[in-house]
Amino acid sequence: MTQQAILSLSDLGKQYSGRWAVQNLNIQVAAGEIYGFLGRNGAGKTTTIRMIMGLIRPTCGQVRLSGQTRQELKGDFFRRTAATIEYPGFYLNLTARENLLYYAQMRNIPARKVKELLEYFGLAGAADRLTREFSLGMKQRLGLARALLHDPELMILDEPTNGLDPAGIQKIRETIKQLNQEKGITILFSSHILAEVEQISSKVGIIHAGKLIDEFTLEQFKRESEHFLELRVSDPKGALQLLNSQLKLEGQGPAEQTAGGLIRLPDTEVPAETVNRLLVENGIAVSHLALYTETLEDRFMRLTGGKNHA
Repeated sequence: MTQQAILSLSDLGKQYSGRWAVQNLNIQVAAGEIYGFLGRNGAGKTTTIRMIMGLIRPTCGQVRLSGQTRQELKGDFFRRTAATIEYPGFYLNLTARENLLYYAQMRNIPARKVKELLEYFGLAGAADRLTREFSLGMKQRLGLARALLHDPELMILDEPTNGLDPAGIQKIRETIKQLNQEKGITILFSSHILAEVEQISSKVGIIHAGKLIDEFTLEQFKRESEHFLELRVSDPKGALQLLNSQLKLEGQGPAEQTAGGLIRLPDTEVPAETVNRLLVENGIAVSHLALYTETLEDRFMRLTGGKNHA
């Protein structure tokens, strides 16, 4: 059964001075998903998120939450969603606790929720420190705590690990997983860090030059990823002739030589040791042999005009 889309973008676009920053964007985010919105800097990720949250007006298209437009939902749209866009801003002369209490009072949220969230995000020990003393990673976690005050169904995070060190990135990554798995929150997050997207997303959309150029679940990606053997040999020309004449590669395509001088052998049922023995027994030395599987980075670079694996 197909899951209901909690967030739908239909033909969404934004034009500035005759130039399309985002064009004909159609995205469905199902309830319970972690949707990784992947693209280079300047691809249109932040513009899209700003349109979703009503911070800028789309030139065309619609944003819907569970089938209803923002206009139909009125204030209920913001009660059901939360977002952190770019770097979270706080009153730097207030403590972490005071910042959260201020936002909680504006939404008539009980103070106990502030205490719970400070503990959940590992900030209880720093609750009474001034926010200006916080590291960027601590501010990011405090921003997530603030976004979670009103128990949203959908969280939208724009580059949540931007500027963080590896430890900070890991912490935010774990937090996103926890919010999804423990609290059942649907999450759309933008990033240009491929490893981050691959590790936590259930579905990925790739945006390039303002257009969605690919979309797939991680399960689909793993099924569709190319697999092949890579070899470095003493006689590439002879190796190609030998492999293509001796091995059954029908339907898989022939063995080829890459721009980097490696031999690439399509996925085949022939074991790697058989390939190695065939070459060596025919006087061709093998200095490198590895089974290679296409990564998300390979796919991204291929689609956005970068170099393929060589």
